[in-house]
Amino acid sequence: MQTSLTATENNSCGVYRRGSFAFLCGAAVTGVLLGAMCFSLDSTAADRLSLFGADSIQSRAGMDNGGVMAGSLLGSTVFLLAMGAAGFCAIGQPFELALLILRGMGLGFTLAGTYSAVGRSGAVYAAGLLLPGAVISTMALAAAAREAISLSNIYLRRTLSRRQETGLADTVKLYGAKLLVTEAMLALAAGADTLCNYLFIGKLT
Repeated sequence: MQTSLTATENNSCGVYRRGSFAFLCGAAVTGVLLGAMCFSLDSTAADRLSLFGADSIQSRAGMDNGGVMAGSLLGSTVFLLAMGAAGFCAIGQPFELALLILRGMGLGFTLAGTYSAVGRSGAVYAAGLLLPGAVISTMALAAAAREAISLSNIYLRRTLSRRQETGLADTVKLYGAKLLVTEAMLALAAGADTLCNYLFIGKLT
């Protein structure tokens, strides 16, 4: 089920196609790779990417479980809210894609920094610490980006159409419900972050 004006018997009139989620996941992975590359840059611009990723090992070690979960959930929710708001813009598609890539860059920067800090001997523990929550939250945000792009496409078609059409109340309600489901997935990712922090942080500090 997708954010759309009306249900159709085939997918030819769908707002997005089957490969869109895979494309958005690929965009997020591209962001991760770019973030890892930026870690090698000794610049203030590169350091700012850490603001969009997970906390460092040092900061995680000083947090209690509630702080880890709150920080993880807040960081992801900010991106979800930004994507959700962009979905109401007819030309919001580039911004929604950029937000997803930026989130991936922050994660890539954090992953590269963690690996650099712990070395090869701690790489397995570092992966266990960061990857589960990162994978869940990235997939959830990719799904949210797909819905936001879909709604932006609807508004764009409405803007360019000469026909008089009915309102989008039902579509917006469905959109809001899906964003709430995404937030629940982000809470699950934050829970995974907290559990992994409890299991692995002691092995890395």
